Formats: sequence, C-alpha cells, structure tokens
Amino acid sequence: MFARLNVFTKITLLFVMLLILVLFLYTYSNRESVRVIEHEIQNNTMNHLSTFADSVESNIYQLSLYGISIGQDSSIQEYQRPDYKDIPYERVKVGSAILEKINLYNAASKWHSTITLYFPRLQKVISTDYYAYIPYRKDEFSKPLSKSWAYTHEQFEWYTTDPTTAMDTPGKSRLITKISFPVHHLIAMLDQNKLNNKGDPFMFHPDLGLISNSSANDTLNAIQSKLEATELSGKGGFTATLDHTEYYVSYIQSGSLGWYYVDYVPMQQILGPITNSRNLFYASIAVLIAMSVVVLYVLYRSVQLPLLQLVKGTNRLSTGDFSVRLHYTSRNEFSLLFARFNIMAQRIQELIENVYEEQLRRREATLKQLQSQINPHFLYNCLFYIKNMARMKNEKAVVAMALNLGEYYRYITRSENDQATIKEELTMVKNYLEIQALRLERMHFTMDVPDDMLHKTLPRLTLQPIVENAIIHGIEPRTEDGHITITGHHTDELSTITVEDSGRGMTENQMQELTNNLHKPLDGSIGCGTWNVHQRLSFLYGERAGLSYEHGSRGGVKVSITWYNNINE
Repeated sequence: MFARLNVFTKITLLFVMLLILVLFLYTYSNRESVRVIEHEIQNNTMNHLSTFADSVESNIYQLSLYGISIGQDSSIQEYQRPDYKDIPYERVKVGSAILEKINLYNAASKWHSTITLYFPRLQKVISTDYYAYIPYRKDEFSKPLSKSWAYTHEQFEWYTTDPTTAMDTPGKSRLITKISFPVHHLIAMLDQNKLNNKGDPFMFHPDLGLISNSSANDTLNAIQSKLEATELSGKGGFTATLDHTEYYVSYIQSGSLGWYYVDYVPMQQILGPITNSRNLFYASIAVLIAMSVVVLYVLYRSVQLPLLQLVKGTNRLSTGDFSVRLHYTSRNEFSLLFARFNIMAQRIQELIENVYEEQLRRREATLKQLQSQINPHFLYNCLFYIKNMARMKNEKAVVAMALNLGEYYRYITRSENDQATIKEELTMVKNYLEIQALRLERMHFTMDVPDDMLHKTLPRLTLQPIVENAIIHGIEPRTEDGHITITGHHTDELSTITVEDSGRGMTENQMQELTNNLHKPLDGSIGCGTWNVHQRLSFLYGERAGLSYEHGSRGGVKVSITWYNNINE
C-alpha cells in the first residue's frame, strides 16, 4: 500500500513519523530526567532530614545518659547519708556541690536543660531552676513514671530513677531525676536546618500538633492535614498537591520523643527549569509544525499539483486523447515543462492524424485491390461456362449468359461507388442464379429479404461469390435436385443475409478449417472469393463483421453475411 502512494505523500508521512519519533524520544527522555531528579530530591531531602534527626537525637541521648549517670555520683550518695540528718549544714554544703556539678554540665552541654533531683527518702528536692520553689509531694510519684519523653507546657520532660527498676514505684526509689528542656531548643535547630538546607522543617505529632521553625508559612497547616490523614510509618515520604503546587513531604519518627521530624520541598520550584525547557521545546515543535504545514502547502501548490496535472495529461495521452493541453499560470520550471509537453502533444496529434489518413488511404486502396480480384474471377467463371455451353450447342444458355454477363459489367462499371444496395445485389445474384439454373436444370432458388432491408448498402459483389460456392461445392456434386435459399433480417444496429444450400454439406473439421482460413493471409491454398468478401466486410465494418458458417437445416451449409449499419470509418 505504501508503494502505491505518490512521492509527496510519502515525504509527508516520513516527516510526520520522524516528528512523532522525536517527540516520543524527547518525552521519554524528559520523563526519565524528571524521575531521576525527583528521586534525587527525595533522597536529598531524606538525607538532610536524617542528619537533622540524628543531631536532635544526639542531644537528647546526652541528656538521657547524664540523667542516668548522675545517680552514681558520689555527691548524690553522700547527700543521702543518714548521719547528715543532725548536721544540716553538711547536707546543704553537699547540695551546693551537686548544683555546681549540674551547672557545669549545662554549661558544657549544647542545650540548657533544667535538672531536678527528687530524694523520696529525704523528701528533698534539688533543682537548677533558681526561679521556682519546688516542694516534694508524695502524691506526685504515687503512679508509675513514663519511660519516654513527654511534651507539656512548651517543654519536654523525662524521668529516671535510681535504681532504674523503680520506675513503676518511684516513691520507693533512692533518687528520681527529672530532665526537661524548652521547645525553643528544637525551634533553634529547625531554624538552623532551614537556613543551611533551604527546606522548611518542622516536628509533628498526631495528637499534639506542630512544632515549627520561627519563619514557618501557612503551608504547614495544609501539610499537617495531609499528615493527619496519612498512615505514617517509622520513615518515609509522600507527594501532596496544595494550591496547584506539588510538594514532596519526608518524615522520620524520633525514637526518643515519639514525634516526627518532617520536611517538605516544592517539586515544581526545583523542576521549574526542566519544565520551562520542556515547554519551550513543545512550543518550538508547534512552531516547526506550523512552518512545516506552510512549507508543505507551498510545495503542494508549486510541485505536487503541477505533477498531478502532468500525470493526468500523460494518462490522457496514453489513452489516445492527443488533444490534451496543460495550462499553468506560474512562471517557473513547470511552465517550461508544460509548454514542451503541449508542443509534444500537438506534434504527436499531427503525426497520428497523418498516419491515420495514410491508413485510410491504404485501406481504400486495399479494398479496390480486393474488388479487382473478384471481378476477374467472376468473369473467368462466366466465360468458362459460355465456352462449355457453346460446345454443347446450347444457344439459349449462351445467349442468357451473354446477356447476364453484359448486365453484370454494366452494373460494375456504371458507378465509381464501391457500395451497392441490397436490391442491386439481389438483382445481380438473381441473374447469376438464372444462368446457373439454365446450366443445371435440377437447381432451384428462392429469395426472401424484407423490403425495408433493400435500401441498405454493402460492398459490391458480396453475395455472388457465396452463391457461386454454394452451387459449385454444394449443389453440383449431388445428383439430386438442389435448392438455394437467400433470406435476410436486421435490427437497429445489425444486418444479416444468409445463403443456405441443400448440398452435401461439410464436417465439423472442414467447417472449422474454412472459418480459420478466413483470418489467414491469402495464399495459393485458399480460395480468394469468400476470403475477399470476408476481408472487405472486416475492413469496412470492423472485426466483428464478416462471414460465419454453420450446418443448414437441409443438410447443406448455411453462410451468414453480417455487417453493421454504421460504416467503420
């Protein structure tokens, strides 16, 4: 199917296929690039968040480790000596030493925390919070203590006991350590992380809400809603679309605090250059397509249409229409080509007309030659008959033959027209049959041709050779009486005259051979009479006109002479 398309269509299809291939490859490459960049963004965000979480967890771990190890300090052990009960000054002195050590730790620590020591057995409290009086209340430690950090009143708190197995019954422990730090330490780290990594980190708890950096925007509220609606695991991320902007949200759960460290990045902001490049490429492709359509249209008007016109012109030439002429208004190479085509078509037309006229002249000459061959043949038969009749002393037959022969030559010489009416031909055949009837007393004939056919024309001496063959080859070889019947019928287009004899007839092979001889070139083995009649009819009326043979109803041969009412010019 592709091979049957014209060149212009093939070029257009190839261009469209190439354009589709380029679009497909670019789209695939762009999607792969976006996918890789998105993956890198997600990994980078998660790595930054993991670094932040590790930093927070490190500080919390140091606080927790100090809270556990403080109970093993010798000052704590000394502060709980029973003999200090009667020496309050020594206990106060040891308490001051404990506070000094705790303050030294706070000074060395990254976070300033509040450390409070509860001594259930002494019902004493030592705290680094100098601005608050903290009494010891038994009911405060009547219930088991939480083993994780708790968030309350804008700070995180954590309890440990000495021994650590007393977390469920803190009132029976030797020491209860409470470590707390304000939330602004986390906010400061969130601010520092935002400054360094260009993100917007915050902390989230499903029940307690958000802890955001100091420059958080309103997007956090929308992301909080997405977090609350999402089933969060220990670590992961998801994509959320907020206000037609796509964000990637990463989160890591804190093993100490139970909160989630969360950060998000606007994907579109990072992928903006790639998106702009993609849009620019598509816009360029659109402009290229528009320009290509214009170029293809110009090529179609300037090249394809003239080519189609030229192809149609050559097709008309090939079908024999030599009057075709091409018209082209533009002045370019095709105008010169069309002019040369018109000159060629005109010359071919003139040549064909000259050849056709020459063929007509040759056909006319051939017809006259064929007719001239018939006339001597008939004259030879007549003279031979007169000679025989004279030998037989049959003066009546000689006279009749001489008279009919004179009528024949008068008929053939009275007009230069090669055509004769059926009436004239039948008159000539009747004279001939009367002569033959005189010679063969056992021969009879009948003629039945409609009156409305008598005015139709056909070549001169068409019927006489057929009737002559019927007598010579059909009637004469038999000893019985013979009969020749001449009939005619016609339609609007076709006319037919049949000559049927009651002679000995022919076999199928003989009849087929006789039919084949009509279409062969004339040679010495073929009789010229019927061959000339058939060739003259074919020349004048076309190949379908001529003679045809079949078995007659009386046992002889039936010859049909068929021609068309319009002469083949």
